[in-house]
Amino acid sequence: MGGLYKAVLLLGIIGFISTVLFLPGLVIGKEKDPSESSRPIVTTADTLELDNKNKIATFSGNVVAKQEQQGKDPLIIYCHTMVIYYAEETAKKPAPSQSKGTEKKNLTQQNRIDKIVATGQVKIVQGKDVATGETATFYNADQKIVLSGNPKVWQGKNLIKGEEITVWIKENRSLVTSKGSNRVQAVIYQEEK
Repeated sequence: MGGLYKAVLLLGIIGFISTVLFLPGLVIGKEKDPSESSRPIVTTADTLELDNKNKIATFSGNVVAKQEQQGKDPLIIYCHTMVIYYAEETAKKPAPSQSKGTEKKNLTQQNRIDKIVATGQVKIVQGKDVATGETATFYNADQKIVLSGNPKVWQGKNLIKGEEITVWIKENRSLVTSKGSNRVQAVIYQEEK
């Protein structure tokens, strides 16, 4: 029973990554509570550069993205830089009767997210749960998150670390890998009764 308990606990730690690595309002295609997605995501940074032509928004310098969660601690992401890449809009073109002025959108109105890359001392916090690494990348089409650069995930005192942690959100599957002498490590504390 102890081995099964530890395996379930380890899956819970890895599951934490998929639920908090990126803000639920930014995860497109994932079923979520409508009240969760309507909560504002407040992002602060030293600068914000919008590149409408290349469909990129870049937050730089002391980036903090925060979203309040119903009945839970807020979800907060800290990093040096957060770059949001938008995908081409695939929706139908406006009917000829619509005004041509409505065809062009800027990044504040637009499209769906293709990829998000957070870099530089990335730290994701929700209550006692923490994930850290140098880079966190979310691929929307694959619903995949890759945490690299000495990634570590804590759920309370429990810890998992490796060279790269990949989570496939829809598949509820994850992979922790390491090379050479830097092996995957999990430190699991059993609950005291």
